[in-house]
Amino acid sequence: MHDVYENRVRFAETDQQGVVFYGEYVTFQDETVNAFLRAIGYDYDTMRAADWDVHVAHVDLDYRAPARFEDVVVNACRVEAIGESSVRFAYRARRKRDGATLAEGHVVHVAVDADGSTRVPEAFRDAVVVFQDDPPEQ
Repeated sequence: MHDVYENRVRFAETDQQGVVFYGEYVTFQDETVNAFLRAIGYDYDTMRAADWDVHVAHVDLDYRAPARFEDVVVNACRVEAIGESSVRFAYRARRKRDGATLAEGHVVHVAVDADGSTRVPEAFRDAVVVFQDDPPEQ
């Protein structure tokens, strides 16, 4: 996995118990995938200019340890698998000061164009392989 996004926990992201509200991790996960896409040269504007986009089809997260206000969270992801029209990202959030895993999970994006579901372009697949240490399942 590549560390591609860091964030400092804001007060607004914590709950009454003083820990990050669980739903915030979905936002952290989304920001991490966006950072990954930018890192491989496929931000959303680039995709739309090529007449395709991605939509979230599935999210799962397991919570391992709490993050608190002002903690710095290091977020990592990698593409685990690329199907005909889907991309499955693995995600992990760690606390920077001690490396504790806070949450981990997956998000699946489906490639779409104006007509609906479409094949993930070869150039995107190639960009993922170049960026990652190990290629995703095809």
